[in-house]
Amino acid sequence: MSQSQLKKHFSLVRREGQSFREYYRQERKRCAAQLSEAAKNAAKDRDGKPVFYTILRHVSQSGMSRTISVHYVEAATGRILHLNYVASVLLDRSMDPRRDGVLCKGCGMDMGFDLVYALSARATADGYAIHHRWL
Repeated sequence: MSQSQLKKHFSLVRREGQSFREYYRQERKRCAAQLSEAAKNAAKDRDGKPVFYTILRHVSQSGMSRTISVHYVEAATGRILHLNYVASVLLDRSMDPRRDGVLCKGCGMDMGFDLVYALSARATADGYAIHHRWL
């Protein structure tokens, strides 16, 4: 989530005596724990690596930005869970609330792979530890 989006959220859930800096640290720590838990619980492919799925929600008219949502299948229950908020907070990217996804700017490469690679690097310090698939 962008700083301005987090500040709006902070103004709604503010606790007495808590600064925005403390809130931001707690939120990043909570999202990092949620991401590592998702990497552990995600369904694995035949190589034994977890798989995150991406859905292209929107492409801007100029083609320079995309809205992509990130999901994974929980191995134990088969439920499909999303990581949009976690991705936006950890990667400092904006959320697109109308289209329910992470706003990715740029073109000329597979932006879904870029999103999953960056999340994998955050969760495991190895960008290739989590596989990516488009839906």
